[in-house]
Amino acid sequence: MSVPAIRTAGPGRPRDAEVGRKALQAAIELYAELGWAKFTLDAVARRAGIGKAAIYRRWPSREKLVMDALEWALATPALTIDTGNLRDELRELARAMMDHYLGPHGLAGLRLHVEARAYPELFADLSATIRRSRVLNARAVIRRAIARGELGEHASPSLILDTLLGGVLNHVLATPEDLRPKMTAGSARYIEEVTEFVLTAAVAIYPPPTGL
Repeated sequence: MSVPAIRTAGPGRPRDAEVGRKALQAAIELYAELGWAKFTLDAVARRAGIGKAAIYRRWPSREKLVMDALEWALATPALTIDTGNLRDELRELARAMMDHYLGPHGLAGLRLHVEARAYPELFADLSATIRRSRVLNARAVIRRAIARGELGEHASPSLILDTLLGGVLNHVLATPEDLRPKMTAGSARYIEEVTEFVLTAAVAIYPPPTGL
């Protein structure tokens, strides 16, 4: 999503795109930290270090601003993984999810999916769109593996992906705050281990017709 333009005038004032970027960045940070109930336009202006008038000219409501910020931060092109090898594709899926959760917008993404239930009229559609795109691309990985003969024909995409991606999510959420630097530093090793664990289990439960 492109940064919405905010018109400003006078020498030395920030360019429209820069003002817009600062506002969206501040908005996504505040939403992630405070949630929708405490999200205000005034707080965004303070965090961004820009005048309230500039915010209100472009975003007359907090609903409009938070939706623009979420789309700007989270509505990225769907990840397409097709390496021709199940182990590599599972590893890439797990790594992409880990990078997202540990990235600057990971908390905002998690909060969006939770608040889609609390405020469905505002967040449900965007949450469903993002989730649907990711789920379809992830399930395609398992279906291609079945077609290549890497897994048996009755392999469950839902069970395999729930185990892999749910493991990544739980690893991030269950790690105490004081251990997060260590968890982040060891994330690559964890990705290798969880991928191998899930792949070994999947092949054992759904053995391929002729073996891998």
